[in-house]
Amino acid sequence: MSTAKKFAGQTAIYGLSTMVSRLIAFILTPFYARALPVAGNGIFTAMYGYASIINAVLSFGMETTFFRYLNKHENNKQQVYNNAFGAVIAITTVFVVFCLLFLDNITNFLQAGVVKDHADYAFYVKCFLIILASDAFCAIPFAKLRADGRPIKYGLIKFSNILMVLLLNLFVLFAIPYIIENHLAGADWFSSWYRPKWVGYVFMSNAIASILTIL
Repeated sequence: MSTAKKFAGQTAIYGLSTMVSRLIAFILTPFYARALPVAGNGIFTAMYGYASIINAVLSFGMETTFFRYLNKHENNKQQVYNNAFGAVIAITTVFVVFCLLFLDNITNFLQAGVVKDHADYAFYVKCFLIILASDAFCAIPFAKLRADGRPIKYGLIKFSNILMVLLLNLFVLFAIPYIIENHLAGADWFSSWYRPKWVGYVFMSNAIASILTIL
């Protein structure tokens, strides 16, 4: 296989994983609108809006820096990887610890005066700390897979994460309510703790998928 064809094939896999993730997010939007109340959709949009900004800050361009220094130090690739990964780990750890120390303040800010949902918002923040930390931890390892020319493994991990998010969201938003409403096996157990139309299940599903991606 020529270098051009190999490069084109790898690029297609990298691009396809990004395209599919955005397509799934687009497809899930009407399902969220149907399954969640208006307030829940508002919380969903706000939390992911904050997350997209914070995610960029946590990686602070280290992925691009990794590739740049990798080209300059081809004989010391592992050291470049260790330095980049260590920097991201350090920054992310400081961020998570800071957020946990000021969890109440962050929760109060996000609540915007909605006092009764304090515990829920604290849960949302914790879920997003897991999501953000997981994404940051995975950034450099994913970059290394690309640098090592391993698009298949890269694509499989990405697609597995997308599939887990999709299945978990469909399960908590539609499958569990269906089981409860039709008194199927496990209905009593699910009904003992399940909260209908709670946006927290979406965040929890994404957090679980993020953790499994690291593993």
